[in-house]
Amino acid sequence: MKHTLPPEELEEVLPSDAEEILHQGHIPPRWSGAVWFDKTLEWTVDAAIIAELLVILLNILVRVITGNSVLWTQEVSEIALLTIAFIGGAIAYPKGAHMSVQALIMRLPATWKPYLAALVDCLVLVMSAGSFALYVPTLTQQIEEKTPILQLPVFWVSLPFAAGMVLIAWFALVKLWRQKPRPVLIAAGITAVLIALVIVSPPLFYYASPNLLLGVVLAVLFILLFLGLPIAFVLALASGIYLYLGGISEVSAIPIGMASGAKGFVLLAIPFFILAGTVMNSAGLTLPLAKLVDALIGHLRGGLLQVVVVTMYIFSGISGSKVADVAAVGTTMRNMLEERKYPRGEVVAVLSASAIMGETIPPSIVLLVLGSITTISTTTLFLAGFLPAAFLALVVMALVFLRAKKQSGTASPKATWRARGSATFFAIPTLLLPVGMVAGILTGFATPTEVSSVAVAYAFILAAAYKRGSKHLLGDTLRETTTTAGMVLFIIAAASPLAQTLALAGVSQQIHDLMSGLGDSPLLFMLFTIVLLVIMGQLLEGLPAVLIFAPLLLPIATSFDVNPVQYAMVLIISMGIGSFAPPAGVGFYVACATGHETVERSLKHFWPYLIALFVGLIVLAAVPWFSTVLPALAGLIPF
Repeated sequence: MKHTLPPEELEEVLPSDAEEILHQGHIPPRWSGAVWFDKTLEWTVDAAIIAELLVILLNILVRVITGNSVLWTQEVSEIALLTIAFIGGAIAYPKGAHMSVQALIMRLPATWKPYLAALVDCLVLVMSAGSFALYVPTLTQQIEEKTPILQLPVFWVSLPFAAGMVLIAWFALVKLWRQKPRPVLIAAGITAVLIALVIVSPPLFYYASPNLLLGVVLAVLFILLFLGLPIAFVLALASGIYLYLGGISEVSAIPIGMASGAKGFVLLAIPFFILAGTVMNSAGLTLPLAKLVDALIGHLRGGLLQVVVVTMYIFSGISGSKVADVAAVGTTMRNMLEERKYPRGEVVAVLSASAIMGETIPPSIVLLVLGSITTISTTTLFLAGFLPAAFLALVVMALVFLRAKKQSGTASPKATWRARGSATFFAIPTLLLPVGMVAGILTGFATPTEVSSVAVAYAFILAAAYKRGSKHLLGDTLRETTTTAGMVLFIIAAASPLAQTLALAGVSQQIHDLMSGLGDSPLLFMLFTIVLLVIMGQLLEGLPAVLIFAPLLLPIATSFDVNPVQYAMVLIISMGIGSFAPPAGVGFYVACATGHETVERSLKHFWPYLIALFVGLIVLAAVPWFSTVLPALAGLIPF
């Protein structure tokens, strides 16, 4: 997520790429054309988050007192979630917060970039305006329908999607208006030609095989990706083009699929976990954890680099976002690492490797999403994720130990028991957050959504008790959550119709047939998909790749007698390696910015860790025990 870091840090670290990354992360003072309108939109999404938080907390309170749940919370939740997804997703667009592939664009001549930027905005305008137009009949039909409990017009439930598409179209127009006329006119002409080609093309594909059609659509998908079109819009456009060229008249299924793809009570946990992690980051509550780990293991060979790995393991259970983990832990420990003269490149390498390791630690957003789109329960995924992450953490720590003589700085002096006790005392309130969240979910006391809402309340109470964070902590963290959660939920919504389209195209069966032709070896299947998923993790970032490929590959894994829980862990970690591996892994660039080191100097330190993690991943793919033992002991899956 390219908006995470301050522009001045990125300029220091990546001078050659600073302009492009800053362009993505820059938030114009008036991104919609009027300050009052900008604030109204942000307040609307903030209100949806706060209202939903209060509703969930009320439901927990009522259930604890009476043993019954408040029935209308589901309907309120849908409205709030769709507001966050589509109004928040719309806000994220002019802020440059949507995920996109920039590896190619950053290497193009500067004179080309205004034309590409204008083309992207033109394509976004067409996609959003077209989605709204296709959705109007559905919206009109729902005016007379009522929700079952509150008897609200269903129209109000669906309105956020329509409003979001209108807002995105407006923002695209504003962005185009602010650009130079020549690039805009040329981009508009190219867009018109592309639209005309799509309109006249269906007869050409009338007798074409499904494989040819799928190949053409995938080629279009990757071209759009490398042009810099945000991933969410690429996914939606690819689905619509496939249905239209295939002669399927119900292209309106795309906006309907997007609107339904953002629903789901468990998805509410995403904005809440993001908010809780943002509060912890903003209030500096990571520092007590780092000091505790330093007091316990800082004297070991590798010193503070070992502390980084363990702190990342713990903090991964708080923020739910791996890029947020890198930014929070790296920023918190940067001064300590600088004082003890640890090489910046090695720090970047360990930060990146630790973030990959933490992909499966609950409450990972990827785990939450995977639980919502597959038949594996979120509780099972949460339990399954601990040991694979711990194994990879040990792999990273072992490599730190081996490289310590050449790469480490000054180790910490061995702390006294009194110092350890003091560090534990100050860290316990922060430690209670991840421990309480996981315990609440695994014991069945509360759902992930309920636990995440309690985590938000606890994080604010903790920040107030420690007297950390500014007086604007609530407003600042809500603003950041609005953008990040909106972007994540918008991607989930856009990936839903594409996953259905790929299923319609029979991609799962084609992959199965290909693997059967190569042999029935489960390990060979694992190796093939690991390579595929690492590549896709590079191109699509972690979350979109999981959304597309998990529903396709999990059924195939079962047919090869691969345990689906084990395969889910392998899939997530493979995507994580792709998200952090050069040249396109954005996580690595965030780590470089956090560690104040250039990409070139960091790379030579990172390769050994990347290779070690890949070997560790092969072990996890070959040994199911790491992923299955805890869920089996809990009775969630058979031994």
